[in-house]
Amino acid sequence: MKAHIIREPRCALLWRFDASSAGYDAVERAARRCGVTLRTVGNGELGGIVGDLCAGKPAPAFAPLAAVPERPAIIISGLSHQTGELGRFIDLVRESGADLPLRAMVTPTSKGWTLSALLLELNREHEAVAEGGNA
Repeated sequence: MKAHIIREPRCALLWRFDASSAGYDAVERAARRCGVTLRTVGNGELGGIVGDLCAGKPAPAFAPLAAVPERPAIIISGLSHQTGELGRFIDLVRESGADLPLRAMVTPTSKGWTLSALLLELNREHEAVAEGGNA
């Protein structure tokens, strides 16, 4: 019996970063070069499951009443660290000059989280690191 390899969708969710944002065109070019689909997400997707959103599925009709910070984020799915493709994409995004202070890779754990839960966690981590740098 052959093993079935489940490939995660090659996607980058963009929170508070869209076509009107500085550097978006360069991020779009990086995504094309790496075969990554960009998906802008907003308040209407906060109740969506991260793995489902990366797969292009719609978010549920309800959204949680969570106050998620406005800090822009990119959440990447389906790129391999082992082959270097994740690093290559992150380097291209960084070189674009885009202001995306929150960057994350979808993990087996986080793909089952709601977008709001993941964004809140990323913001907590970002603030903890920033506070640690001021000590």
